[in-house]
Amino acid sequence: MIELALILPILIMLLVGIISFGRAYSAQLSIAGSAREGARVLALGGTYTAVDAAVNGTKGGADVTSISKTPCPANSTGSSTSFATVVVHASFSFDIPFVPLGTRTFSASASMRCGL
Repeated sequence: MIELALILPILIMLLVGIISFGRAYSAQLSIAGSAREGARVLALGGTYTAVDAAVNGTKGGADVTSISKTPCPANSTGSSTSFATVVVHASFSFDIPFVPLGTRTFSASASMRCGL
């Protein structure tokens, strides 16, 4: 019984750490997908409000803190070589007991060719 009392807190901390890092990976994938959706909306001529709505609609459980947008030029067509770019920043808080990782900022960017 003493062995279990010594090793159980370490095992629980390890289990919670695995779950927390899985949540962090899921948040990173969510903001990558939301950046891609925002870039698609921006490349098709959407407004900044529509880009924000697309990013926030697909962010999943991520806590989006900022969205940077680089729009298409005014005269871009389907054959242009210019790109619309969206960069999404999100914060994530690790909740592992006795391990002070705190809050980290994740970012993801996506580019799509204008006019397609």
